[in-house]
Amino acid sequence: MDIRHPQPTELVEIINRISAAFAYKEGEGNVAKDFPQLYNPKNSNHLWAAFEGGKLAGHAGFYPGVMKVETLPIPVAGIGGVYTDSAFQNHGVASKLVKKCAEEAAKEGAALAFLWSDKHEFYGKLGFHLVGRQWTIQLDPKHASFLRVKGEKSGLKAADVRVAEGEVGPEFLQQSRTKIEAYPVGLARTAEEHKLYMQSGACRVLSAWVGPQLVAYFLIGKGKDLANYVHEWAGDEAALHHLAAQCLETFGHSISVISPQFMPDEVNWIYSLDELGVPLRAEYMALVKLLDFNKVKALLKDYLTKLGLNSGDLVIEKSGDNYQIEWRKKTRLHFDEVKFMRLLFGPDMPAQQELKAFLPVRLWYWGMDSV
Repeated sequence: MDIRHPQPTELVEIINRISAAFAYKEGEGNVAKDFPQLYNPKNSNHLWAAFEGGKLAGHAGFYPGVMKVETLPIPVAGIGGVYTDSAFQNHGVASKLVKKCAEEAAKEGAALAFLWSDKHEFYGKLGFHLVGRQWTIQLDPKHASFLRVKGEKSGLKAADVRVAEGEVGPEFLQQSRTKIEAYPVGLARTAEEHKLYMQSGACRVLSAWVGPQLVAYFLIGKGKDLANYVHEWAGDEAALHHLAAQCLETFGHSISVISPQFMPDEVNWIYSLDELGVPLRAEYMALVKLLDFNKVKALLKDYLTKLGLNSGDLVIEKSGDNYQIEWRKKTRLHFDEVKFMRLLFGPDMPAQQELKAFLPVRLWYWGMDSV
């Protein structure tokens, strides 16, 4: 089997096949429009295709980025576009392509690789584990009136808010990037990456304005599998209430909001929703593969220093498939890779009180294609 970068004409065929596999209809665009970062021509050296006897057997790619982990940078890669032609299924094509992406991402310096799939068992065999914490919040039309009242009580009158859809001009791009970059978790985006992301084909961008000031925005939908999901959001608490209410009133159906597990002093909006009785569901954040143990170890050390703790009190070691955490030469814990990753990044909580001061560390993948 020949695994290599696809030629431009071959990539057109790949995009058409993946789009057909995801049941894109005429006029709906394709995966390249929905995931423009992955299929950006500048990212072509991160796309891989498998050929057997001159025939396309499958495809996968990755997009490199820098993740903010409590404001600290760590290089990561998002893997997506995983596709196997029906004639070559059950021949290990997808496994080889995903492994190739992970290997190449590691060579380029990525510490972690991410992907989203419901095929947990399959990707588990390739070293991807369900890791991290997120909330999924279900907002129904019945919540709209309560959200309006909450927005008014938070100091912003509904009459002062202008809600727009599809306004992604220079002012919106600049102000929305400033808002999302203020959060301590997520992906660091360049202005160009932010523009690509906001103008993805399937996205509905709804924004709330008070005069010339952007006060909140929603990015709804990202690909065929995230319709009616608020995939990214940012803004002031009162404005977010009014924007959510406007969406519910306009759409006439429920929407789901995906959120990092923010702290109250970072984003109080989530906690105010809980007070209104809006259901919050705790879930894993993504399937994650550890690519560079030493970089993750260094991240933990830097995080301890950021918290004002002595990084020398923490010893993290790896021997084969075994991981050890030692704290102040007293607490010694041993793990396999799955439990190690889930303790470091959630959702597992350490039983030891002294470790709860810094574990788990939050991962979040806002800022890149949902690949």
